[in-house]
Amino acid sequence: MAKFEFSTGELAPMLNSALAAGFEEHSQSQQAPAYHKQRLNWTLQNAEGKLIAALTADLLWDWLYIDELWVDDSCRGQGMGQQLMQQAEDYARDKGLSGLWLWTQSWQAPAFYERLGFSEFTCFDNFPVGHCRIGLRKAIAKD
Repeated sequence: MAKFEFSTGELAPMLNSALAAGFEEHSQSQQAPAYHKQRLNWTLQNAEGKLIAALTADLLWDWLYIDELWVDDSCRGQGMGQQLMQQAEDYARDKGLSGLWLWTQSWQAPAFYERLGFSEFTCFDNFPVGHCRIGLRKAIAKD
């Protein structure tokens, strides 16, 4: 008889492997596109080699997921975040991707992304309580 178990933390390696194999088998049976994720990073360091800005992203199918965008407090307002976003968008355009997407929180920078041409595709209210988690995307026009 099947038995439910509850745990916290990461799955045991054997269980994680079985889970991954199950997903892969199901995807193949449905003739889903192959899932490949590639991590991409753009960083900016000052003259002393200290990290002052970074953008991390994952290439998933034909969309670029912006995972993290960070600019050191001492460098904010100088256009570094916008420049990093432009580099990610240029990469996506050069690779013929469909677009870029990301999550942000209501206390972070939704207006910043909207100024860059992103539009909201969803908003989870009270995530956390009193705030919302916002999904934004920007399609890239195909030539």
